[in-house]
Amino acid sequence: MKLVSRAQWGARPWREPNGSIPYAGPRKGTKLHYLGTAYTFGPHNSCPVYVRKLQASHMDVEGWSDIGYSFVVCEHGYVFEGRGLVRRNSANGNVSLNEAHYAVAALLGASGSTHPTDVQLRGLRDAIDYCRADGPAGTEIKGHRDGYPTLCPGDVLYAWVRAGAPGPTPP
Repeated sequence: MKLVSRAQWGARPWREPNGSIPYAGPRKGTKLHYLGTAYTFGPHNSCPVYVRKLQASHMDVEGWSDIGYSFVVCEHGYVFEGRGLVRRNSANGNVSLNEAHYAVAALLGASGSTHPTDVQLRGLRDAIDYCRADGPAGTEIKGHRDGYPTLCPGDVLYAWVRAGAPGPTPP
């Protein structure tokens, strides 16, 4: 897994006390997300910039204590640590939904770049497997729309989720 720590992508500190709330117990699994806005793939050096922009939106516009996701996966297959394995996410819809599943987001748009790359799918699987191995997360893999009224994670990524989130064939 190509894990990018919070320090490596330049994350702002989370706000206390809500930003450091730990999970109360094991998660049932992971929920997949997409951006739901326009997004266009670019060079990898633009990915940390975008993740910082996403964190700023979540904190400064939404009023959340940190980036909402546990992990964010760019089109180059890098897995950016958001709230990580210990701190409860705020992306799944409400406290009970956030407690039940990790939130793994793909840098994919509702328009522009809407189809994940093979290396992005590999990164998403890496994040899911990491949540299972070290989380602890159960075996459920769901879309954000499973349990919350939204179009997230988009039809293309949701079809992949519904197919069991198969890893791409290794090169």
